Amino acid sequence: MTLAGALVSCTFLGLQHGIDVDHVAAITDVTSIQRTPLDATRCGLLYAVGHAATVGLLGIGVITLKHSVPPQASMWMERVTGMTLVLLGAYVFASLFNSGTPMGRGRALLSIIGRMRRGPVKEDTAGGYGPRSSLSLGVLHGIGAETPTQLSVLLITSNLGGIQNGILGLSVFAVGMFVSNMLLTTAATGVFSICKARPAVFRSLAAFTAAYSLWIGLKMIAG
Repeated sequence: MTLAGALVSCTFLGLQHGIDVDHVAAITDVTSIQRTPLDATRCGLLYAVGHAATVGLLGIGVITLKHSVPPQASMWMERVTGMTLVLLGAYVFASLFNSGTPMGRGRALLSIIGRMRRGPVKEDTAGGYGPRSSLSLGVLHGIGAETPTQLSVLLITSNLGGIQNGILGLSVFAVGMFVSNMLLTTAATGVFSICKARPAVFRSLAAFTAAYSLWIGLKMIAG
C-alpha cells in the first residue's frame, strides 16, 4: 500500500469509527440529557476531542514500542467502557421515570464519573452531564473500546515505515473521526431539540437511546 492509499484508508476508517456503536450510544445519551442545544454540542465536541486524543496517544505508543495493548488489559478496559454505557443508559431511564425528561438529575452519575477521575463534582454541572464528564468519557472510550476500525488503523499506521508517517496516518484518522462525531452530535442535538416540542415523542426517543446504550454496554461487559 502506498502512503497516499494508506492515508485515504485511515481517513475513511476515522469516518467509520465516529459512528461505531459505542460512539452512537454515548453521544445520543449525552446529548439527550443537556438543557440546551449549545450544551449538547459542547459535550459532543469534548467527547470527540477526548476520544481522538486518547487514540492518538495510544497509536503513538504502538508505533514507537512496536507492541499492541496486552489482550488482558484491553479486555478489562472494554468492560469498563461497557459499564459507562450501562450507567448512562440507566441514568436516562431513571430521569425519565423521575421527571419525565432526561435532563434534571445528573448528580449521581456525575459523582461516579468524578470519583473515577478522582476530582470533585462542581455544582454548576450537578444538574446535568457536564463538559468535564463528557471529556472523561471520550478518553475512557478511547482506551477501552478497541473496535475493528480502531484496530485496523493501528495496524496500518504501525506499518507505514516510520514514526512520522504513522503519526500522519493517526492524524487523518483523528480528523475523520472528529468530523463524523460532530455530524452525529449535530444530528442528535437537532432531533432532540425538535422532539422537545412533543414530550411524548421526546420521552420515547430518549428511552430508545437509553435501551440501545444498555444493550451495547452489556454486550461489551460480556465480551
